[in-house]
Amino acid sequence: MSVADHHEHGAGAEPCGRLQALAIHLKVHGFAVEAVAGGLIVRNMSRAGCCAGQEVAGDTISCRPHDGDGGRYWYFTSWRQPIAESERVTDAVVVIKGYLGAPG
Repeated sequence: MSVADHHEHGAGAEPCGRLQALAIHLKVHGFAVEAVAGGLIVRNMSRAGCCAGQEVAGDTISCRPHDGDGGRYWYFTSWRQPIAESERVTDAVVVIKGYLGAPG
């Protein structure tokens, strides 16, 4: 199935399933995770946020095709930085722990 086929046949279901897989892994690692339209809100409840009004460290992770990788699905930060290819869930968790900290 080509990238174009993915976009035409249930493209919304694929990112959703990939985000669900990431959510499971993040919960196992101690993150608070909430599914929202277009992504996952991920929070490290044991670490203070970086900005005014942000009580705890957190981010909204999305999953979408990466233009620089042939349209393969990748996880992205809320500021549109690539995290990892969606097939590499463990790599994504490592990166997220790197910038949100490891829950304690």
